[in-house]
Amino acid sequence: MNQERSALSAAPASANRSRSARLAGRRFRQLFSVTVAVLVLLVAGLAMANFSQGPRLASAEINLDAAVTRGNARLLLTANQPLAEVQAGQVAVSPATEVSARVADRALTVEFAGILRYNTVYTVTVTDVASITQDATATLEYEFTTPDVDIYALQRDSRVDDAGAKRPDTVRRTTLQGRGDGDIVFSAPRIQQYVALENHLAAVTLAEDDTATLEVVSFGGGDNVQVPVPGAGVIENLAASPSKTLIAYTFTSAPETAGRRYDRTPFVYDLTEYSGLPAEVTGVDGLPMTVMDLRFVPDSTSLVVQNAGQTLFLIDMLGDAVLTPLGEHDEMRGFIPGTRALVVADPDQGSTIDLADGAVTTLDLAPSLLEASAYPGKLVLLTEQGRYARLFLQETGDSNQLAYLIAVTDAADSSVAFTPASDASRVRDFCVSPNGQYLAVETIPAAGLGDYYPTLPAFSGMTTTLVDLDRGTSSRSVSGFLPDWCG
Repeated sequence: MNQERSALSAAPASANRSRSARLAGRRFRQLFSVTVAVLVLLVAGLAMANFSQGPRLASAEINLDAAVTRGNARLLLTANQPLAEVQAGQVAVSPATEVSARVADRALTVEFAGILRYNTVYTVTVTDVASITQDATATLEYEFTTPDVDIYALQRDSRVDDAGAKRPDTVRRTTLQGRGDGDIVFSAPRIQQYVALENHLAAVTLAEDDTATLEVVSFGGGDNVQVPVPGAGVIENLAASPSKTLIAYTFTSAPETAGRRYDRTPFVYDLTEYSGLPAEVTGVDGLPMTVMDLRFVPDSTSLVVQNAGQTLFLIDMLGDAVLTPLGEHDEMRGFIPGTRALVVADPDQGSTIDLADGAVTTLDLAPSLLEASAYPGKLVLLTEQGRYARLFLQETGDSNQLAYLIAVTDAADSSVAFTPASDASRVRDFCVSPNGQYLAVETIPAAGLGDYYPTLPAFSGMTTTLVDLDRGTSSRSVSGFLPDWCG
């Protein structure tokens, strides 16, 4: 009897549990269906939003160090979907810069026509960018800041200390954004000249008898390395290929030298060469060569030398070392910033030599506003389009004094870019920065006294002023002379 009642009471409980399970399953299926429907709607909505928004920027890449040292820097913009073609007119750059553009799948490459400015914020905006799969367009924008640049200068010191010894000369390093004259990176009793590389500095120092020594200093520390030279003598024409760890120079033996005598013989020293020995640069048929001048082709291992007969040769020092003749010219005037176009001068004209194919182009420069009223001096070509800077000496009311001015001229305009702070100051030399943005102008004060160094003599109190060519300002100067830009 008790067993029958237990069975009857268990039946309703089992039915209730079964009904609850069916209801729970129904609710789960309904909730699952609603969730799936919502997710489908969200995905569809996101897809529609993506379709209506057009391409978006996924990443951007640019080599900022190369952008301020070499021409034709490239900015790679990668989108989230394959892109349709982009015309140069769709790309705007602030500050204004000429560019070209090309597309490959999701990659949009913006190539800048020249070298970029130091310490500058660039904004690149590409409008009406479309995907190849949809009509919606979008604007891609990217901002980057170019780096500062090191500035070196040589400070000669003719004073003596309390013990009667001459105070050392120094090479200092600072930056455009820095203050003062910077830190000392090398010092010696008498420094004739120096060149700066990426991680080293090479300097010619003089003994009391004026014989020269060539030293290499590592910025990472360690002992100085003395480069072997063929005895006592004079080292001149020091030059460097900073990114390639090469230095070049000429050596002339002292008059009393026995055995072989070197006469402005060119040598190249590779800082990475295991032997640690410099290599002599020989002429045609491997014969010794006397050179008037030499310069490295920017960012390369090639050297241009001008022999005693005024013939120019191009030589790849880490290649086959074959001499490629470039013709006879009176003077080498360096390279146009951002290019491998060598500027040469002859009595009747100037020209450029394209080192890619040897083609010579005669320069046809617009006249300067000072041409009719002042005496022309050194000329530096700033662009391949014929913009140039030239030093002029202009007569003043004082018959014993000339005013020094540097004018910048192109086809559309000519204006004075620099005058010394004092009418009595003189301009010793000037050159252009590797990116063509600045002039570095060495000035000698009226009270400057000569130091009587046998090679590259200078004066006390010299200053190097940096002139921004685009803005016409000269808000930065450092003590000393021979900035590494002029090396």
